[in-house]
Amino acid sequence: LITCESLEKEYNDNIQVKEAEKAELDQILKEPKLEVLIQTVNNNEFYAAMLQLENYRASKCTVHDQICGSYSYYFIGHWGEVKVAIVQTGMGNNGAYGSWYETKKAMHFIPNLRYIFSVGVCGGVNGKVELGDVVVSKVIAGYTDLKITDEGWINRSPKKVLTGDDFFQFLSKAETKREVKEKPKFGTVLSAPWLIASTDMQKQLMKELPEAKEAIAFEMEGHGIVQACEGKEIECMVVKGVSDLADKNKKDNWQPTAAKSATRYLKKMMKKAEEDLPTWLLPRTLP
Repeated sequence: LITCESLEKEYNDNIQVKEAEKAELDQILKEPKLEVLIQTVNNNEFYAAMLQLENYRASKCTVHDQICGSYSYYFIGHWGEVKVAIVQTGMGNNGAYGSWYETKKAMHFIPNLRYIFSVGVCGGVNGKVELGDVVVSKVIAGYTDLKITDEGWINRSPKKVLTGDDFFQFLSKAETKREVKEKPKFGTVLSAPWLIASTDMQKQLMKELPEAKEAIAFEMEGHGIVQACEGKEIECMVVKGVSDLADKNKKDNWQPTAAKSATRYLKKMMKKAEEDLPTWLLPRTLP
């Protein structure tokens, strides 16, 4: 396992960040080729994403939301030939720095944004995934809006297919050729602003929500991104490593390894598909 301390040391020893001047911000953030945003939450996720940068170099762009008075920091660099912006958000899909708000802010400051990847760690469903597996969302099932009645739970959150068949066909070909070390698990990811660390809660969700029966993982940010992108020509996906099994034994010691596996996998896929980037994500809404 990679430790938090060793990941932080690798980051501090290698990453070179240059603070962009205020006069440069528009030129950097409005560049036509800057179409990809990588959202991370905790330091393990952020360090892992930054360590995938070519030559370990990034330009730091500090932007200020004058309405809310908050700042965001975009680290601009390359994963392969693909130009990316990496940002660290708050945990969960709501709140002042949650994924919904930071996605809305990013759409304003990065006008050519087309793809958002929520990258980092998640809790896996025991029996469907193992610690260290990389999970890729084919469906994000939000369950933030629940109506709880005597007859059962009603999920009023939307369910949406985020990624088209072309992308998964490409992944299958890449894996057949053994071009990637990490073998991802594709499936439904349950997303809500609650950290699940209870087998009983998992069982309750499986009992009450039909979409939960299909789930392979739990996470907290993806649904906020989906909601923020609704009606926009911006597509999104969750790519996260399993750092726990969302039960009472949840610990953080797998986080550095899981986060690095997820970021390494996504970078490899981006490098191999960079010529076909516009066809990666073909969204379809499920009934």
